[in-house]
Amino acid sequence: ASVDWPMIVFKKDTAELYEKQTLLMAVKDQNIPGKLMACGPAEVISQLKGSFAARLKQVSPAAQEAFDEYDTQQEWDVVWRETSITSGMQAFSLAKPYFPKGQVVLPLLEEVYKLGWHLVCGPNFGGIKVDWPCLVFKKLKQPSTSGALAFGAVKDQNIPGKFCITTTPSELTAVTQTIHEALRKVSGNEGITIEKDEYDADHGQVIRKTSITTGAMAFGTSYFPRKESILAITRSMGAKGWKLEACPMFGGMGASWPTFVWHQTGQVMETAIVAIKDQSYPGKVVLGGVEKDVAKKLMDCFAVMSGPQVENKNDSYDQDYDLAFRHTKMTSGKAICSLQNSWWPYGYPMEVILGELMQRGWEPAGGPAFGSMQLSWPAVILQREKPTA
Repeated sequence: ASVDWPMIVFKKDTAELYEKQTLLMAVKDQNIPGKLMACGPAEVISQLKGSFAARLKQVSPAAQEAFDEYDTQQEWDVVWRETSITSGMQAFSLAKPYFPKGQVVLPLLEEVYKLGWHLVCGPNFGGIKVDWPCLVFKKLKQPSTSGALAFGAVKDQNIPGKFCITTTPSELTAVTQTIHEALRKVSGNEGITIEKDEYDADHGQVIRKTSITTGAMAFGTSYFPRKESILAITRSMGAKGWKLEACPMFGGMGASWPTFVWHQTGQVMETAIVAIKDQSYPGKVVLGGVEKDVAKKLMDCFAVMSGPQVENKNDSYDQDYDLAFRHTKMTSGKAICSLQNSWWPYGYPMEVILGELMQRGWEPAGGPAFGSMQLSWPAVILQREKPTA
């Protein structure tokens, strides 16, 4: 089965930060022609046709506004055709397909932020080796144009592994060094270097020879996220006042390209990770960076929803995670000879996990999916403001 089931987690706006308005953008690069489309309130659509469209033309010169029979005015408020937001198909090339172009994605995000809209999530639609990245924005009640944005993309399905970084020129060196210094302390990343090659022209800077996932493995757990690597990246940024906004997901033709979008707010943040390994035996849920006292509550939950065989036990594949629950069932699994859909997510277990962690101040910040081909490893990056001493 090759499927994508987008899941959106809602949080009540108790601080009343946002207007009751939403802007949706969708990237259709796995298409001829490539397209970017948007739907939202009339005011912001009018604004997008101005400064945003001009910036799009700068970074993707062939782009032009036009509907067609596949993406009509009844479905979208505005459509730009002939866009180039990723590396494209890359047939007969050593370049990787549909990898996001940081120097295109970042300027477009910056233009939306200038209009007072902030990114809140990046769900991914698709299936059968097709990925349609989406960006969801909410309008701030008190818009602020302060604070730079940074975009990072994991390119582990590559030799060498890479972490590609794009941000404003004034912040690029500091951001790159921050991540480099943190990542090189993690096992498997000691030899990383800061260096671009001929495939990296669309990014501000690149950290090479990275080991952010488990890489290609023989026993069906290829490209599973490594806790220490993910937390080295996200916690080093959080310590410097960069808040994780969302983790849009790119990919296509069997490739998965998790990304991170940060906003420089000055708030010191700490992060944690939950990763789901349902496409393996036994099924697992692993957590890193969270308090270990959450284990009992989660164990009680899994025992009810997945059965008495569930155990909290690390094995040789999950040593770097703090908690590892085995024999869990987070999805419908591989549905053979059944009308049930394969790998359809169950709501209750996810609700319990996020609810228990929310009580400890952890809030979901992004949902990157790792993996390759028919393997998909959903993850949730959590964050909270770090208390001052």
